[in-house]
Amino acid sequence: MRSFTRGIGMALFGVVGMLNLAPGLIVLMPSKLAGVYGVVAADATSTLLLRHRAVMLALLGAALLAAAFLPSLRIPVLAAATVGKVSFILLVFTSSDAHPNLTPVALADVAALVALAVAAVIIRHPRRPAPPSDRAGARESDGRLLP
Repeated sequence: MRSFTRGIGMALFGVVGMLNLAPGLIVLMPSKLAGVYGVVAADATSTLLLRHRAVMLALLGAALLAAAFLPSLRIPVLAAATVGKVSFILLVFTSSDAHPNLTPVALADVAALVALAVAAVIIRHPRRPAPPSDRAGARESDGRLLP
């Protein structure tokens, strides 16, 4: 059962990682910007900044995929993902002039945060076993183990 739930946690890391990798295609195909974000970049500088954002998301996606398999990466990658996603969510929902098409992107980040929180709980490092009780290993006078 434990390995099944750990597999679910790893899969959640993987799914969120793949979702973050997907925008990385914008770097290679900037013409897809409008389709991914629902907004059209106003000028070459805006396009460049959105392409850079795509690179950063792809790097985060690769890190999330690696963290699914490498426990030592999980805490720092979860911290980076949380900071990035929470900051974008706050920027979208606190900005009075944010384009309405950014709302679904921010809501996707909310869903990703929930998935990562579930994954973090499921995949947390196993706790050390409890110390043996006083009776553990106790023997009867004839050498038999006590129940």
